[in-house]
Amino acid sequence: MTDHTFPRRAAACYSRIDCNSARCFGLLRGVLLVALLSGTTLAADSFDRHSSYWLSLAAKNGEPLEAVTSGKAAQWKYLGRDISQPCIVVKTANGNWAKALVSWGFRKADPMPVPVLLLERYVTYDRDRPNITVAHGSNLMLFPGFEFDFDIGQVVPAGLGGDVAFNEKRQLVPLEGAQLFGLDGPAVPPGEDEEYDPQAQPGVQPRDFAGEWRVTADGRWYGTWNLSVDDEGNIDGQYLSSDTKSTFPVKGRLALGEPNRAQLEVEFAVASQQYDLYMFTGDKSAMCGTTTLVDRKFGVIAHRVSKDKPAAEPATAPK
Repeated sequence: MTDHTFPRRAAACYSRIDCNSARCFGLLRGVLLVALLSGTTLAADSFDRHSSYWLSLAAKNGEPLEAVTSGKAAQWKYLGRDISQPCIVVKTANGNWAKALVSWGFRKADPMPVPVLLLERYVTYDRDRPNITVAHGSNLMLFPGFEFDFDIGQVVPAGLGGDVAFNEKRQLVPLEGAQLFGLDGPAVPPGEDEEYDPQAQPGVQPRDFAGEWRVTADGRWYGTWNLSVDDEGNIDGQYLSSDTKSTFPVKGRLALGEPNRAQLEVEFAVASQQYDLYMFTGDKSAMCGTTTLVDRKFGVIAHRVSKDKPAAEPATAPK
């Protein structure tokens, strides 16, 4: 799991050293790698878009469940066309919000198969910093009698801090201090720009920068931008880290006199990163440019994510 104390220790050290030194560059780069480094660059899907805010809102409008069975979960609508498993929401005993895609099945055993619950993907958000994750993972199997602690992302022995348990009746049940909810369809409203086509008019317009973008910086930093742009050219949005699943604010604006140029800044917990990008004027499907980190520049490319015509996969980090 990610060591979430490292960025705070690094930030304290950063304030005591020369920002132009090689040591400073290596340290700050390490801080950002904790937030950004990932082996793949995938577009954010409907599961990713359900941030802590939407989880808490859905729970506020719903009722806590005493148990979830495969039959009950099968009646729920999926979060989107790109999701094929039901989604649960958990408020942990520590007050953090978590989400998980779940499925029921059996594992081969002698003399007969054993029922299991699979947490296909799960993410837990920090209650004090709702956009920052404290745990996440995938493909974790619970056998009857197993408990799961969403705050640390671990299977734990009975009575040692679990938030949910999988019992002999093939039910997922909340444990003392935790609450369990089901998401019956998406809690996130449809995007306002889903029907907008940047190719519908010639030239680059401010609105052409809006939407979802897969970002690769220097073949080592990966994530997804969701941007909105007003008529004045001001840009606002969020950056989703492919690795940690944390989100960070994005601010910027379009360059005066250069309609295809955007200058952005991503504000991380202990540092910020600047981007200077130019949109392709031919098909408006990508942006390329540079990002600056401690006075050093690195190449960046961002591919537009289209619901109907997904962008070509950008390069991924070497395994």
